[in-house]
Amino acid sequence: MRKSLIAAVALAVNFFPAAIASGQTLTLKVSATLLGLNQKWAAAYQLKHSGAAIQVTADGTTAAFAALAGKTVDLVIVSRSMRYKEAQACEAVFSQRPPEFKVAVSGLAVYVNASNSVKVLTYDELAAIFQGQTRNWKELDGGKNQAVSVYAQATNSVHGELFNEEVLNGRGFSAAAQPVAGPDLLKTVAADPAAIGFGALAPAEGVRPLSIKRVYSSTPVNPSADNIARRIYPISRYVYSYSNPAAQPEAIKAYLDWIRSDEGQQVAREAGFYALPAILRSNQ
Repeated sequence: MRKSLIAAVALAVNFFPAAIASGQTLTLKVSATLLGLNQKWAAAYQLKHSGAAIQVTADGTTAAFAALAGKTVDLVIVSRSMRYKEAQACEAVFSQRPPEFKVAVSGLAVYVNASNSVKVLTYDELAAIFQGQTRNWKELDGGKNQAVSVYAQATNSVHGELFNEEVLNGRGFSAAAQPVAGPDLLKTVAADPAAIGFGALAPAEGVRPLSIKRVYSSTPVNPSADNIARRIYPISRYVYSYSNPAAQPEAIKAYLDWIRSDEGQQVAREAGFYALPAILRSNQ
């Protein structure tokens, strides 16, 4: 189902880092949910450089790693880290693991209506709610006797993919979960006293973000921008890049250095992501 929702999208953008000779093309494949971010990175980079080309195609993350192992792209930017079998496939081709860099942070907040008395939820409690096993707020600590209204973003969206993979281990949402687009999430939750949903961290009247615990014994963490960027808040993860070790190393380095610079990280913020802490940009 998820694969059927993800269509390959191609985007060609011109840019010219000093390391690329005129006429060369740097080829990238990115996770489909990261296309918007990469469009913004490429467009911002284009403002200062011209004369050569970067070609970006978007597909599933697994397909991006397959393209890297197949040596059909120079660089992939993906929504999760490389898995063991994917690393094995690349090492068989390159005789080494592809260079890995963290390039941004993705995160979300879980919201309830401001009138809801529940303050903290664990991953297991969230999974039970979004998979239809918990149907009344009274089943949760501090909850009222009220049926739960569940709102979920599609798994081919940035936040839907993150929630599904991080909290639900890829099991997906129950049929009772009502679909909602990201821009509508906050007003939907504000209008429904029984609502729970997730989306971008943003201030809004009528809603309250929950503190989250990975497991029951964990310390609850509230979803602040700093907690997400530093990966203290659980429902967050890095955005990664992996490169072909033999393909245009100077061109790849030039582009990744810019992405990880203050300027590139500001573009990530404007696209709804979070900037890497400075220490992670200086020690890689």
